[in-house]
Amino acid sequence: MMPFMSTPLTTLDDTAALAYLAAARQLHSQTAIAAHLGVSERQVRRWEVGESHPPQYVGMALQRLLPFQPATNPNADFKFIDLFAGIGGIRLAFEAIGGECVFTSEWDSYAQRTYMANFGGQEPINGDITKIDANDIPDHDVLLGGFPCQPFSIAGVSKKNALGRAHGFADETQGTLFFDVARIIAVKRPKAFMLENVKNLQSHDKGRTFDVIIRTLREELGYQVFHKVIDGAHFVPQHRERILIVGFRDPVEFDWDMVDLPPKGNHKLGKIIHKKTGEPVLDSDGSNYYDHTKRKALDKYTLTDNLWQYLQNYKKKHQEAGNGFGFGLVTPESVTRTLSARYYKDGSEILFSQGAKKNPRRLTPRECARLMGFPDTFRIPVSDTQAYRLFSEAAVVPMVQAVGKLIASIISSKESANAADAVIVPSNIMATGLWTKEQIKLAFHLYCQIPYGRIYGRNPEIMALAKVIGRTSDAVAMKMLNIDSLDPAITSTGRSGLGNASALDRTVWDEFHADWERLAVECQLLRQQLDDSVVPDVDTADDSISLEDFTGETRQVLTTQRVKQQFFRRAVLSSYRGRCCMSGLSDSRLLIASHIVPWSNDKANRLNPSNGLCLSAIHDRAFDKGLISLADDFTIIVSEELKRRDDIFVKDVLLPLNGREIEAPERFAPQVDFVAWHRATIFTDNKKSTSEVKTTST
Repeated sequence: MMPFMSTPLTTLDDTAALAYLAAARQLHSQTAIAAHLGVSERQVRRWEVGESHPPQYVGMALQRLLPFQPATNPNADFKFIDLFAGIGGIRLAFEAIGGECVFTSEWDSYAQRTYMANFGGQEPINGDITKIDANDIPDHDVLLGGFPCQPFSIAGVSKKNALGRAHGFADETQGTLFFDVARIIAVKRPKAFMLENVKNLQSHDKGRTFDVIIRTLREELGYQVFHKVIDGAHFVPQHRERILIVGFRDPVEFDWDMVDLPPKGNHKLGKIIHKKTGEPVLDSDGSNYYDHTKRKALDKYTLTDNLWQYLQNYKKKHQEAGNGFGFGLVTPESVTRTLSARYYKDGSEILFSQGAKKNPRRLTPRECARLMGFPDTFRIPVSDTQAYRLFSEAAVVPMVQAVGKLIASIISSKESANAADAVIVPSNIMATGLWTKEQIKLAFHLYCQIPYGRIYGRNPEIMALAKVIGRTSDAVAMKMLNIDSLDPAITSTGRSGLGNASALDRTVWDEFHADWERLAVECQLLRQQLDDSVVPDVDTADDSISLEDFTGETRQVLTTQRVKQQFFRRAVLSSYRGRCCMSGLSDSRLLIASHIVPWSNDKANRLNPSNGLCLSAIHDRAFDKGLISLADDFTIIVSEELKRRDDIFVKDVLLPLNGREIEAPERFAPQVDFVAWHRATIFTDNKKSTSEVKTTST
C-alpha cells in the first residue's frame, strides 16, 4: 500500500523524522533519499539502523517525497489551495469563513517551519511550485496565491535597478511564477481565485506587466476578472496598500463596494503594542518578547545610542536636501508605515516612541504579527530576524478575510440558485388526509420561530400556513404541540406537549438537527412557492446594504444569507421569550441571537437554535470576546480579566453575573458540548488555539 502521510510533521523531533524516513523508504531508494537530503547513503543507513538520529530538518524535507492524503472536513463550505503560502495569512482568513485547505505550496524553509507550527496535522507542505504537476493537485473551489512581490515592489525594483538585475517578468526566479498560477488554473478550473500582490504591480514596466497578467486571466483562461487596491489601514494600524485580483469561472455579479471596509483611522497602534498593564503569557512566546515582571517589551528592542544617532543624522541630511527619507516615529495614536522585509536591520520605518528620555524601539515580532492581523494564538517558531521578514511578506489577514467572505458567498450562489430551482412543490402538499413530510417540515420551520406561548390556532402566522397547506389552523397548532414532545427542553420541565408525535414527525426533527441550514432555506423557498405574498422576513434596519442595489445572483446570495440569519434570530429569541438570558433585557432592538460556537466554526450547527443564546448587545460582545462564558450547569463565569478591571460599569453590571444561572429557554436548550467548546476555545481564562480543540460538529 502506498504510504500516504495525512499527518505532517508538527514537532521537530527525531521520532517523527524517523517515521517519515520509514515511509519514504517504501517509495524511494537510499540513494534517492540521500540525494534529496544532500547527505551520503551511509548516513541514511545509519539513521535507519539506529546508529544515529536524524537532525531536525530531515522530517520536514522528507515530507516532500511523499504523496499525501488530505484531511477532509465534511463541514467545509468550500475547498481551496494555498500557493506561495508564506506563513499562512491567507489560509487563516479563508479557514475563518468556512473553507478547507487541501493543498499548500511554499519553498522558503523558515516559512515552512512557521506554517507547520500553526497548521500542522493536516496536509504536508509542497515545495517548488514549478516542479509540481498541476494534475497532482487536488480538485478545489478556490485558488489562492500571494505570488512573489519583490520583482514588482517599489523597494524590489529600486534595489534590482541599483544592482543591475532584472525585475518583473524578466526576473527568472520569481517574476515568471505567475505563469505557474496560470497553468494550474488552466488544468484545475477552480470556481474562483484570489491573487494578492503589491500596489506597484499595476504600474510596473509602464503597466505592461499588469496587462499581461490580466489578459492571461481573461482572454487565455476565460475568467471574469476584477482588481482593486485596498489599504490594510481599514483593518489594522498600518498603511499597507495591496492589489487583490479576483476571478470567477462563470459569469457573476461582483462589485468591490460589496466588500465591507471599515473606515480608516479606527485602528491605532495602541491596540497592538505590548501593554504596560500586563499581558497574558502566551505558550509559544513565553518571555521571548515581553518582560511579564516589568510589564514592558524586552530591552533588546530599544535602539542603541549609536544607531539612534545615525538615524537622526540620516533624516536631517535628507530633510535639508528637500526629501522625506528617514525614520518614522510612532505613538499609540499612530497608524504606521508599511512594514518592510528589512525591518530587522534598524526598524527605521516604524520606531515606537518611549518618551523624550529614552531611545525609541522596534516593534517586537509579536507586535508585528498583530500589525498584520494575526491572532496571538499564532506561533512564531523562528528567530526575530526571520520573523520580521516573514510577517513583512504576509497578507493582512482581516483584509483578505473581508474579500474572502464576498468570494465565498458568490461561489455558493449557484448552488443556492440550483437548490431554489430544485424545490418543487409536491402535488400532494394540499392534501387533507395524512400529513405529508413537506407539510410537517413547514410546521416545524414555523414552530422554531414563534414563542411557545403563541402556539394556538388564532395566531396569524399559524393561520397563514394552514391556508397554504390546506389544513385548519387548529390542526397546524396541534401538530406543533406534537412536535413539542420531541424537545428535551420541553420534556425536562415536566411539559410534554400533546405527546402524539408520529414517526414522520421524528424523522423531520432529526433531519433538521442534521442540517439546519439546508432545511431552513428549503422551507423558506417552499413557502414562497406556495404563497407569492411571502417574502423573506428579514430585519434590515441596521443593514447598510440594500437588496435593491443588486440584481441576479448577488441579490440571491444576500437574500439567502439574510433568510438564514433571520431564521436563527427568530428561533433563538422566541426560545428565550425575547429576553436576554443574562440580564432580562426585553427590548428586541437591543437583543442579539448570539452563537455559542461561532458561525464560521461549525457549519452543521450554524442555524441550530441550541447553538444560540439570547443576549443584549453588551453581553453578546463580552461573550464573543471570551470575557464571560458558561459552566456546564449554565451558570455564568466572569473572566479574571474582568475581575481585575477598575471600572464602574463592569463592577455594577458584569461582575454580579458570576455564578448566576442564565434564564433557561422554553425550547432548544443550549447543548453542553457547545458551551464546553466556548469555554475551552474562546473564554480568556482557558483560551487555547483552535488547532488544539476539536470543533464540535453534531
